[in-house]
Amino acid sequence: MLRPLYGDLVSLVQRAHSDWMQGPFARTMQDPKVRANVIWNQFLYYAKAHFEGSGLVRVENKANCQGLLVGTSFFVRMKKGTSQLLSRNYPTQAALDFNDASVDLFDGVARLELIYTLDDLGTAIDKVVLAQRHRSKILWAIDLLGGAEDHGQTVISLPVAPVDGGTPAERVLKPKKFAQKIKKTGSGDGSA
Repeated sequence: MLRPLYGDLVSLVQRAHSDWMQGPFARTMQDPKVRANVIWNQFLYYAKAHFEGSGLVRVENKANCQGLLVGTSFFVRMKKGTSQLLSRNYPTQAALDFNDASVDLFDGVARLELIYTLDDLGTAIDKVVLAQRHRSKILWAIDLLGGAEDHGQTVISLPVAPVDGGTPAERVLKPKKFAQKIKKTGSGDGSA
């Protein structure tokens, strides 16, 4: 159901980003939130026009989230993401619930994120992925720029955090490091 939309989703994100780059605010941006908000706005604007009359996809506002409702199965919201493919929101209860897969917000409709990331300069789209998240972990992600339409669904390998053994406290708590250890060379009473 989602695969035929991959090209459309990428095109909508790229078009919204192009509007940002060609618009009057990119060169005077004072805060990255401005860029994210303009791209989000333009994405929704183009999505409404593109999917108008479509029986399958429409722009909806559900539980204070605007995104694409695909059939009766998926709700997709577009967000700027980090290099770990995590979107960021102010941690309201609604935002926390959206990213908690154990909470049923929309009567069985699966919640997905269409994440875009930018290059190091913030001037070009680096990745566009469709992802499902549970709290602060990505459950799966499909790379839409990496030829997902040509090669089927390409699930992105996510780095696994190394486990160094020991207890969790030993892995988290680190003793202070001293530049030099002081060795005791006697009993302190002057005798050798």
